[in-house]
Amino acid sequence: MTALIESYGPSLAAFAVFGLLHSAAAQEPFKQALAKAAGAFFVDHFWRLVYCGLSFAALYWGVAALHWNRNPDLDAWLVVYPDWLWALLTLVHLGSIAVIYAAFLQSDYLEFLGFKQAWRGLCLILGQSDVPPLELFGTHRLVVTGVYRWVRHPMMAAGLWFLLTSGPSTNNIIYAAMYAAYMFIGGYFEDRRLGRVFGDEYLLYRQRVGAFFPRLSWNR
Repeated sequence: MTALIESYGPSLAAFAVFGLLHSAAAQEPFKQALAKAAGAFFVDHFWRLVYCGLSFAALYWGVAALHWNRNPDLDAWLVVYPDWLWALLTLVHLGSIAVIYAAFLQSDYLEFLGFKQAWRGLCLILGQSDVPPLELFGTHRLVVTGVYRWVRHPMMAAGLWFLLTSGPSTNNIIYAAMYAAYMFIGGYFEDRRLGRVFGDEYLLYRQRVGAFFPRLSWNR
């Protein structure tokens, strides 16, 4: 246990800080405070792009570097799968990528990453007054079709499936455990946010659709 703490303590601490900031920065109270400091126009049009960029940099150049670069000797597989199990896990692995891609498309990836909002902001700055408003995913519209018909948070769920089928190394197992903890905590706060935004409509959706696993008993 002491060896694990020494090996993964820095990445665990970094992931905890990342998860806290990542969840807090997506909530309305943070955006309202940021709007007072930087202006509502910045928050509405450019914050999402900045948020995604900072999240990517913190996760892949911060957490991942501390996790894998400090422990290259723990990348070896702990067990060797039989061929049939490896084939099955490969199918699940590819399926998780397909689910992430489908959810990415449904959420409109240009909007999800903030490019649409930033483009609209630039158009307004340049004096184009005929720019239509955006109906943002998860803020102005609630999507309950496609992969969102089966799970409420398909990207996070598929991310866990991806990690669990990436190979049984100590690095992957510890990272999957950290990700799972963040997934449940982040999913909880996202459910609360969406409940505040969409009210009873989201509460009914939440009753019918599981957060990370399908509820097969629901008669669709």
